[in-house]
Amino acid sequence: MFFSLRKHASKLIAATLAVSTMASISAAALDQPVAMLSSNLNASVGTVLTSDQINTAEQALSKAEAEAKAKAEAEAAAKAEAEAAQQAAANKPSSSQQSSSSDLLTAPVSAKTVAYSSSLLATDSIKNNSTALGNYKLTFYCPCEKCNGVAGAQTASGTTPTEGRTIAVDSSVIPLGSRVYIEGYGVFIAEDTGGAIKNNKIDVFVSSHDRAYELGVQYANIYLLD
Repeated sequence: MFFSLRKHASKLIAATLAVSTMASISAAALDQPVAMLSSNLNASVGTVLTSDQINTAEQALSKAEAEAKAKAEAEAAAKAEAEAAQQAAANKPSSSQQSSSSDLLTAPVSAKTVAYSSSLLATDSIKNNSTALGNYKLTFYCPCEKCNGVAGAQTASGTTPTEGRTIAVDSSVIPLGSRVYIEGYGVFIAEDTGGAIKNNKIDVFVSSHDRAYELGVQYANIYLLD
């Protein structure tokens, strides 16, 4: 009887020490089997252990397991919190992006020569802070009678058409007065309409008929700036 009791207690103590050591490394170590007893524990087999000592060993084992489990849960919670914060930061537009988008909405749209430039491709700021309308067909018109029906006509919104600022749109799709980013060309204002300008088509104003003929027909992604 005493031999059986000593053998049971020795195994409990060995398991307690093994779990305590493994808990300091990681909770996963709890699943690893105890391969052997230490030399100190082997030497103690000849000692008669009481029931209280066995209970103490069992309690120590339970405590070590609980502490290891709590540590693993805390580490998992901290990791999940860090990942959530990282994801939130990645999804949130940076302050520089927001500032750039604000500039596009408020800065004056001045006259400029209409020409494609790779430096005017849509940035992440534009894509994240605007409504993508898709790929549009671009045509070009000038102030002449052939393009307008009447030479020197005003725009549908009552402004004087200006190259680099004025575009004609389907106002049921793009409201007059809206700021529109044409990828590769920059920011324009929807100031005009036209009988042939429907759906995904935009007519870009330029200063002369030669310029309109030279530019011909183009295609570009369109963003409605919000």
